[in-house]
Amino acid sequence: MEALAKEGARVVDARVVDDGDLIAAGGVTSEIDFALWFVERHFGSDLANRLASQMEYTRVGPIWSSTSRT
Repeated sequence: MEALAKEGARVVDARVVDDGDLIAAGGVTSEIDFALWFVERHFGSDLANRLASQMEYTRVGPIWSSTSRT
């Protein structure tokens, strides 16, 4: 993280980062949160929450978005 910051990157301490053009996450379960965020971003939180419930998955944050902070 320090090396990225030194190179001029904006380092955000979040499980999923959405800057509008790119969405990034690291690790296996954070990729599930990534997918659910993608669904929420494009189809709404109701659908994303229903999917998480059907998967018996508890969503974990934080998610940083350039358009809204959740």
